[in-house]
Amino acid sequence: MRFTQVSHASNRFGVRSRQSANPLRTISILAFVGVLLFGGLYVALSRTASRVTHRSERIVATVPRVSLLSARRAPNTLSVVTRTGKVSRAFTNIVADFPAQSCVAVEWMGMRLGAVNASKAMTPASSTKLITAAVALEVLKPEFTYSTKVHASLDAAGLAADVYFVGAGDPLLVRNEYVASEKYGTMSGTSLEKLADSLVAAGLRRVTGSVVGVDSRYDDKRFVDVWPQEFHFTESGPLGALMVDDGVVLGQQAKPDDPAIAAATELQNLLNARGVLFGALPRRDVLPSGLPELVSIQSAPLTSVIQEMLVNSDNNTAELMLKEIGFASKGTGSTEAGLTAVHEQLVKWKLDKDVQLFDGSGLATGGRIPCDVFMSLLNTFSSTLPNLMAIAGSTGTLRDAFDGTAVAGKLRGKTGTLNGVKALVGYLPITNAGPVSFSLLMNRSGIDNQGSYRPIWYSLADVLNRASAVPSVEQLTP
Repeated sequence: MRFTQVSHASNRFGVRSRQSANPLRTISILAFVGVLLFGGLYVALSRTASRVTHRSERIVATVPRVSLLSARRAPNTLSVVTRTGKVSRAFTNIVADFPAQSCVAVEWMGMRLGAVNASKAMTPASSTKLITAAVALEVLKPEFTYSTKVHASLDAAGLAADVYFVGAGDPLLVRNEYVASEKYGTMSGTSLEKLADSLVAAGLRRVTGSVVGVDSRYDDKRFVDVWPQEFHFTESGPLGALMVDDGVVLGQQAKPDDPAIAAATELQNLLNARGVLFGALPRRDVLPSGLPELVSIQSAPLTSVIQEMLVNSDNNTAELMLKEIGFASKGTGSTEAGLTAVHEQLVKWKLDKDVQLFDGSGLATGGRIPCDVFMSLLNTFSSTLPNLMAIAGSTGTLRDAFDGTAVAGKLRGKTGTLNGVKALVGYLPITNAGPVSFSLLMNRSGIDNQGSYRPIWYSLADVLNRASAVPSVEQLTP
């Protein structure tokens, strides 16, 4: 039989494949089926989409109606920045004016607007009295008063053996004549004339002995140990729980060594003038047990006594107040006990770092206080201290300063002066805003001369006066 030979092709693996009889037909069939499938899927999806609400995902660009920096967005911030900026820029311009040995700080609206060596402890001089005042307000309380008493036993005819004049530490017991002679007149004195009048009103007519001064409430140290000798009897002292007229006896050239005898002498002189007869000279002694109280007189409240101390920079008042702080806190009326109590209070306030105190008045040249400590006290007692300080161009140690300047009658401050030391610490009240607080301590030879310190004081006052209530929030809001 004859066979027809058919040719076969081999693939590269050696397996033979059979060629399609009509490849174009196969492709056409597959294409048609694909079209049918896609068409059906499109119809199904279109029907589903017709029943669904589409959410647009487009990002729409909008233009803010109010600028990001507009006052409408942050009027308070812009007001504060504008107002404080004027002060801080002005402060920068006077930094070079301060001596190298100085500390300075300026604060307003809770912000520090300028400072130089603010944490460096400097000799504070009489600005030390601000610490004495602050601790007294905390320990003794603002309503505290001194009560000076007279004890005696009177018979029906008004006769007494002795009259015991008992001191309670009141530093402002004065005679009217003495006030008239003072450089800075006592403002809130406890009138010795009133005490004498009350004794006469109580029936006192004759004393076989004398007025006896009693000052046992405090110790008998008349001066602070570290004070220079030239301060004794002049700047302060002799100190005691019973003092009248700062220890002076009117008509005598020098102060007596014993302030209790001086006080007894002044009272006896006033009683003599009122017709009370005495059989002996004034003396000092202790109060006998059981002797009744005849009369008493109260001082002004502590805030008024502090005002006297700060406005007139009264050294005796500061030292007696320190002893009273010691008496109230430690049961001992001494400088040492007072300083211990002050230190403990500063520790409670966390203000003791680098503070060195030797007295309550600042006469001690070894005292050291940083400006930061004063700033903290000014802030803590901002509702009390401004009204207790001297007023520029008007009262106390500032009555001759800042006259004719923009801060006259406004600036409140506590001054401080020693050889080579000048200080000014306080506030500048701002209308319709909180006060600017400041502290400035300068230590340099000759700085206590007016020609040296006043230009600096006045430049600083000009900086403080840049603070104002404008522009206000309302002015900055469209």
